[in-house]
Amino acid sequence: MVGKLGVNEFMVLTSGGTPIFHFSRTKTRKLDDLLSGFLSAITSFATELGERSIQSLSFEGSELLYEQYESDCLFIFLVETNSSEKVLRAVLRELSRKFMARYENELKMEIPILDVFMDFEHEVKGVFTYYEGILLVMSSLSAFVVPKLKTTSMNIAIRSGNFLDEFHRDFGGSGNRALSAIDGKTSLYDMSRNLGLAPEEISDVIEYLAIRGLLSISKICPMIRTNDARFDAYLDLVGLPNKDYQLLDRAKNLCNGNRALVDISERLGVVPERLYEVLEKLGEEVEWRLVDVTGLVEDS
Repeated sequence: MVGKLGVNEFMVLTSGGTPIFHFSRTKTRKLDDLLSGFLSAITSFATELGERSIQSLSFEGSELLYEQYESDCLFIFLVETNSSEKVLRAVLRELSRKFMARYENELKMEIPILDVFMDFEHEVKGVFTYYEGILLVMSSLSAFVVPKLKTTSMNIAIRSGNFLDEFHRDFGGSGNRALSAIDGKTSLYDMSRNLGLAPEEISDVIEYLAIRGLLSISKICPMIRTNDARFDAYLDLVGLPNKDYQLLDRAKNLCNGNRALVDISERLGVVPERLYEVLEKLGEEVEWRLVDVTGLVEDS
């Protein structure tokens, strides 16, 4: 997961290839009129073939993502190579919808007045700042967190139209499997193990859903239920290997339900997977408490 969007420029063209809005984070604009005409021609060709999905073009060090909104406008991102393309697609769609809704009447003019669209820059900056904040939070999370779908927000997204089609187009069958596995109880680590998917595949789905405000995320905080002589007797009955016993002996005072598993593992100098593996062996003697991660999109 990356901590920023990686968008350098955002541009809006009419269906005929005329630029009507251009936002750049630098003084140098790479999306010039010549490139605009080229993209317009590519999109027209793709539309003739019946292809309406988001397209992209790769260059050295950068990439273009673009989407045509119905038959009206072409929306373009110039992004850094290795940026989170699936997340950027979601942001690009949101900006395109906001633009079309805001300037519905102005776009019907035979000759658009460019000054009319200039105030959309404030909207663009706000969207970038907002979502980069979310990605910053997401980038700090490990696989030992539990995602939970926001039922109301999810239902609204599904009823509004294209969400499921867009999600399937972006992630395919593996994404649908990951989406179905989000139950508010299972960590990303266990989802990866249960589904046989790479951790990066699961993380991409979670990041995409988080950026759209469709889930909440909680850190898992283990609590050992007993921490006295009875616990030591229980460990003797379980028959843990000596190295596991030593790790638990160091961890038991830290596993109080208030510290995240990752934080505990760091204090003990072991990887989280190792600590999780040992705690799993204790079965019901460990309670997995969930603590909400703040800084993500709230329910509307």
